[in-house]
Amino acid sequence: MTQSESPPPGYRPDLDEAVETWSRMGDASILRSVAAVILGFVALTLGSVLTGRLMLSLFGVEPEMAPGAAFIFTSLGVRLAVTILAGFLAALAAPRAPRLHAGVLAAILVFFSLASLAGLAASGDPYGPAWYPIAMLVIGPAGVLIGGSLRTRRR
Repeated sequence: MTQSESPPPGYRPDLDEAVETWSRMGDASILRSVAAVILGFVALTLGSVLTGRLMLSLFGVEPEMAPGAAFIFTSLGVRLAVTILAGFLAALAAPRAPRLHAGVLAAILVFFSLASLAGLAASGDPYGPAWYPIAMLVIGPAGVLIGGSLRTRRR
């Protein structure tokens, strides 16, 4: 459409362009995009649970015990590594726009981190220092985005 022409009635540039872009994508590409984000989420979840359990047993931390500083800072480092790996895997499996897929995974992680933070606040009984969940809210998505960026640098 040229500048002298007026848009057709009901024309919505943002929505219409998004629908057009979506319709040009093949079904396999859309499924692969969804699968890439799911792969990153599964890697993130399994990695967090498995490394968390391993660290609890290695440090001898029981559920009723307050964790020590060594456990807390090691936990932050390990979780950062897990999130970087998850972001890398999501970007690796993406059919295109690897950073976008890592960004979607980071947004999902922010949502679940905020829900967890709200649950901890409602329970009134935080596990560890009060700043730890907030640090995880920052470190987790940042790690996912770093992982996605590492994948784009390898191409």
